[in-house]
Amino acid sequence: MLKQASRIWLRQSKPLAHQYVCFRKSFILESVEQNSTIDISADSDFVLYLNGREVGRGQFSDYPQRKTFTRFNVGPMLKRGRNVLAILAYYRGEDFSEHRAGKPGLVAALCSGSRVICTDETWRAAQHPAFACGPMPRVTFQMGFTTLFDARKDFLWHLPGFQDKDWRGAEVQSKATDGFWREILPRPVPPLVIEEPVEVAVVMQGAFFRSGEKESVARTMAADAILVRSPAMVYANKKLQARGPYCGPPLSPSYFLRRRGGEGLLLNPLRKPATGTFLIIDLGREEVGLLDLHLEAPAGAVLDIAHGEHLDEGRVRMAVGGRNFADRYICRKGDNRFMLPFRRIGGRYLQVHLWGFSSAIRLRYLGLRPVRLAVEPAGDFVSEDPMADRMYAIGRRTLTLCMHEHYEDCPWREQSLYAYDSRNQALCGYYVFGNYDFAAASFDLLGRGIRDDGLLELCAPARVSITIPIFSLVWIAALAEHWLYSGSNTLFLRFSDQAASMLEKVLARRDTRTDLYYVPDSPEMWHFYEWTGGLASKLGNDTRKRQVHAAYNLYLHEALGSYAWMLGLSSDQKAAANVRRIRNALGKSIHAAFWNEKHGTYATMLPVGRSSNAHDLIQVLALHEGIVPRSKEKRLLAVVQDQRLPGMTLSSLLYLVRALMEKTPQSRRFVSRIISKYWEPMVLAGATSFWETQYGGADFDGAGSLCHGWSALPVYYYQAHVLGVRPLEPGFARFMISPFADRFFTARGNIPTPFGPISIDWRRSDWGLIVTSRGPKELRPVLRPLPETPVSRATYNGRLVKV
Repeated sequence: MLKQASRIWLRQSKPLAHQYVCFRKSFILESVEQNSTIDISADSDFVLYLNGREVGRGQFSDYPQRKTFTRFNVGPMLKRGRNVLAILAYYRGEDFSEHRAGKPGLVAALCSGSRVICTDETWRAAQHPAFACGPMPRVTFQMGFTTLFDARKDFLWHLPGFQDKDWRGAEVQSKATDGFWREILPRPVPPLVIEEPVEVAVVMQGAFFRSGEKESVARTMAADAILVRSPAMVYANKKLQARGPYCGPPLSPSYFLRRRGGEGLLLNPLRKPATGTFLIIDLGREEVGLLDLHLEAPAGAVLDIAHGEHLDEGRVRMAVGGRNFADRYICRKGDNRFMLPFRRIGGRYLQVHLWGFSSAIRLRYLGLRPVRLAVEPAGDFVSEDPMADRMYAIGRRTLTLCMHEHYEDCPWREQSLYAYDSRNQALCGYYVFGNYDFAAASFDLLGRGIRDDGLLELCAPARVSITIPIFSLVWIAALAEHWLYSGSNTLFLRFSDQAASMLEKVLARRDTRTDLYYVPDSPEMWHFYEWTGGLASKLGNDTRKRQVHAAYNLYLHEALGSYAWMLGLSSDQKAAANVRRIRNALGKSIHAAFWNEKHGTYATMLPVGRSSNAHDLIQVLALHEGIVPRSKEKRLLAVVQDQRLPGMTLSSLLYLVRALMEKTPQSRRFVSRIISKYWEPMVLAGATSFWETQYGGADFDGAGSLCHGWSALPVYYYQAHVLGVRPLEPGFARFMISPFADRFFTARGNIPTPFGPISIDWRRSDWGLIVTSRGPKELRPVLRPLPETPVSRATYNGRLVKV
């Protein structure tokens, strides 16, 4: 249908970044088809209304050259006679880590029977006057602009009765757009679900004192002095001020604000010398969603609203470095209802500074409406250990909070898709959701962000000045893992030639002295491997020539192995054998160049051809990649387990789990201790999602996230290793049962597969583990007992499984 539609926008001399535009179209229907649909696509986002009711919202995070459309069923909302389509479209217009700037535009086509209503010059258009348009302070470099909304300028433009005769006709955009809007394809993941507002609690209130406006709302709020006051001094609710005989606990301010639609909090008029009133609101747990407010206020009253994951020194951390986690809402007289339309916010706390009012304000609600991907968990894990079960549950929730249009690293600070992060998230997600299509959409976005130098953009869809070379190599490994878990070779067929070209460019940088490979040395390279001294390098501008890094070559070794495996499955045995030959030679060269016999470790890099320093990550990668001679393996395992080298953080511990769980009983017990060491303190600290690093919000100069996708690792550990189910062939056609009993007496759970779930239940007995499993008949289990936990009996669908 969209082929018949024109791309339209507001008539103006040049595009304006951070612009909100209202579109309307009236049309007459003589009859209504119940299966009527509308297709819509916008750069950058949209909210769609029909006859005054919201139909849906949310543009997929696509590339401006390769747009996607969303289809909505609108039959039940149409009527005979006059109908009105109204669309609020948003154009971001600048590059961010989760958005690549394109050309503004809107295309839509409604089909009802033989009638098609398309976007064209007859649509009416006007810039929304209540939103401040044009560049605003950025929330962060990654995420987008902050918002200023003046409700005094708002109007009911989307209702059918509104008269738009003063609006100008829309402008049809030229098709000559420098490659933009070349394709419009179906949205690859379902539209996000907007849930009911969360229940909130007021945890602090008082007055604030402002010295003046700063360069952003967040910095203005951060400079405000706050004075905590009792509820009776701040609120006029009679039940809060009541005095009389004791008859139970007093009411809390949270009682009046907890749910949207209640009595609300009645705020006393301002008293000088205070500038205004502040409240801190607790969402109860880490959430991701759209800011939602409802209040009755005089015209001109202002709400400065900050959000964050932490409460530090009694306030929300709203200005961190150059980041600005705050927006401004200016009230109209009377009833005010507003939901931030186009930017999700992540966090647990809201801090609002209300000012500019001389009469009472009734705040009925201030909180979030959670936004989530429409996917339900298909896998689970249950044991007799409450700590393990809690860790699994928090890991699963962390994954959920970091999945929207694509995988996100952290919903508070970035909301960006990285290859390294998403590979970890996908492995965990395969066990929780079996979300193969969603993972494929994310890896597809990453693959389409190819640069001239053969590397991927740092994030997708984005245009970022720097990139991390190993992330491109990890992306190739992620393609292989997707094939292994999903059984689908679609990503390989789509990106096989591209992966070959990427590897060819890497292999062209060979050091003839060592038969290793130099890292790229252009100014845009960030040679990041781990958040550990000596492995994080500096952010871009690394132009030192002819460096040879152990981690870079080890990740290349992994990518070559993954690519060879995919070539072998595709029946290109000759090419697969050639890649395996290169990989095997590289493994020997890594050991020869980096092994330090005196210390029993692998060095981190080769400056001037000589080994220097060592890190845990390098040892673990060497074990993971199987390059360690058997005669050296026991010694190297002891080094890792002694933890005497600079350690690993949560970002890369997946490699430690996968490498050491395949080795010895001692190394498996060590992995169990590491999982407890890093994740149990978060649980005991009250975490509702897992942190970016073990140091929480204090890390990264106060910008450490308390919700980060790569930290969901316990999910993978408990299902893949404690339950012990891992695929050996694509789609689990042949799969391993190898339970690690650890400290557990019983464990059970479900593992999704493309054919249906595998359920597994094991328990200890005097003769070993008794394993009972059921699942699709198409799948073939292979039993691999661990020496420390022998299996006395294992069945699959009632039949014995042999070793």
